[in-house]
Amino acid sequence: MNNKQKSDWVSLYTALSLQTTISIDEWHTLGQLMTHKRVAKGDYWVRAGDEVDSIALCVNGLFRLFYTTPDGKEFNKSFCKRHDFIAPYSSILQRVPSYFSIQALVDSEILVMRYEDFISLYERNASWDRFGRIIAEQLFIKKETRERELLLLTAEERYFNFLEQYGQLAAEIPQYHIASYLGITPVALSRIRKRINIG
Repeated sequence: MNNKQKSDWVSLYTALSLQTTISIDEWHTLGQLMTHKRVAKGDYWVRAGDEVDSIALCVNGLFRLFYTTPDGKEFNKSFCKRHDFIAPYSSILQRVPSYFSIQALVDSEILVMRYEDFISLYERNASWDRFGRIIAEQLFIKKETRERELLLLTAEERYFNFLEQYGQLAAEIPQYHIASYLGITPVALSRIRKRINIG
């Protein structure tokens, strides 16, 4: 592990420890189960139709998760940034091929581990059981928040929320991907940006 990877590992531990108490020994155990992987800009970690048995932690970078229709149209469901867990969870739980693709929008680094190995940690120490529950709760909140925004907020309000959530990373995401995530056309997004004096 080089100096940068050590720094990233410490940063990741600090961020995740804010959610629940994880001892250094348990953290080292997790590290032994993970494999470092680089995903270049534009490359995929998962493609729709892949059979996936692993989850990942984003160490650095930015990913988009998106569905593709039979005629090739793409719809972005979410974005994942540094310190986020990334995986086609429902597909893993149901043991079916992934319903969506996961693509790096910038050069990214992830730590990958088999889902069964992660679950095995639950029996090892109660801190991992709490940690898994917290992850599930966060995913539920993220999903419910997105549904509420799509149903109740205007496109402009959804855009402001997007900017607040992703901050400076928003500049790394092409406008047509943002429009797809917001459920509007690129033209409509351009009008919003002009109306609020952005770009």
